[in-house]
Amino acid sequence: MPAPRRAILGLAAAAGAAVAVERVVLGRMRRRVDAVTDPLLRLPADVVHRRVPTHDGGSLHLVERGEGRPLVLLHGITLAAPIWSPQLHQLAGSPGVPGFRVFAVDLRGHGQSEAGGDGYGLDLVAHDLATLLDELDLRDAVVVGHSMGGMSIMKFCADHPDVLSERVTALGFVATAAAPPVHPFLLARAEVLGARMIDRLDAGRPLPSYRFSGGDVSLVLCRLAFGKRPSSAAVEQVRACVEAMDPGAMQRSGVGLLAHDAREALPDVKVPAIVVVGSRDLLTPVASSRAIADLLPDAELHVLPGAGHQLMQERPAELGALLRDLAARTAPARTGWGRTATGP
Repeated sequence: MPAPRRAILGLAAAAGAAVAVERVVLGRMRRRVDAVTDPLLRLPADVVHRRVPTHDGGSLHLVERGEGRPLVLLHGITLAAPIWSPQLHQLAGSPGVPGFRVFAVDLRGHGQSEAGGDGYGLDLVAHDLATLLDELDLRDAVVVGHSMGGMSIMKFCADHPDVLSERVTALGFVATAAAPPVHPFLLARAEVLGARMIDRLDAGRPLPSYRFSGGDVSLVLCRLAFGKRPSSAAVEQVRACVEAMDPGAMQRSGVGLLAHDAREALPDVKVPAIVVVGSRDLLTPVASSRAIADLLPDAELHVLPGAGHQLMQERPAELGALLRDLAARTAPARTGWGRTATGP
């Protein structure tokens, strides 16, 4: 057989093998089941939906369940309140069963929340958090943020120290960072590009929006947020959140993260905290969480082996145990924790 023909046949065989492997791998990703955690990914049927108006004419949507000490949960960018469904199942207290009064919040522009006239940015999400704590009159709250939610809490601590000292007695930083984990050279150029993106959006010229709904590309991209062997239901839950988000809100929220730098503010945060990260987190690596723990005066670092970025979905039992322990260590003397739910 001539050499060129053998080469062509070899390339064809290699391509065919690659396609076969890809189909097997993607098939496994789509069929992977976790009998323990998958049922927890759906919102409990008895959650109460509430709305809180923001200072700039928007509104925050949140879901509430249980009774006890307030536990306020803030999700990451492109996600929404239902991502905390396992915690709404596992951590909500009831008569005779100790636990929390759990609040999972849709951040502005995410889920069912509406951004007000001031737009987007960590400073605005921080203001929203202060508004929520005041409006619901929550006290001795445990406030937990994942990814962008954690960054928003850092901004809240810096901008609203009075609300922090009056209403919050414990903090949780989950898979987040004190500053963008990007080299300064690249960050400076990303900020320039981000400013151009905002100018384009402000001028009424939307940026291209790429939707890969149900396709292999979005499946692989969302899979990168997880560690070892996530269930397909968990990956699909993330993908559904991303697909449902308005592209403009996503782009504006993402640009707002570029200016995030809480490294100078964190040493002044005296509230006890835990910092939790997965050992296989590709988005906010262990080094980012270690830096947060080193900067905070009173913080414990916990690294969950084999886990990725989506700890609330991947390791709900371990995360729940850490939050219960944090609450026990910071238990307040009083029991008046805020106004009870009355519906929307």
